[in-house]
Amino acid sequence: MDAITAFPTFVLSNVGWTFNFVFSQALFWGYGFPALSDHGYDDAEKSPASFGGIPSGPSGSGVAIISTMLMVVGALAWSSAFLAFKKVS
Repeated sequence: MDAITAFPTFVLSNVGWTFNFVFSQALFWGYGFPALSDHGYDDAEKSPASFGGIPSGPSGSGVAIISTMLMVVGALAWSSAFLAFKKVS
């Protein structure tokens, strides 16, 4: 099966995997990346103590590291499932 026909067939056959992949990407690029680019992963740099919290870093909310790990795991799981699907088909 060539890649042009395998991709839509995979997406329709694996709606759950595809949803997890797309949702993890949206969470990272919508929440994690802006937190990392604005504040980095450091408690001291650009600390919003006047706002009552640390958005990123070891003492922060965890949005940066959790969304990054979720995106990586989602991408690896979806990609490996797609590659295995192409070999089987």
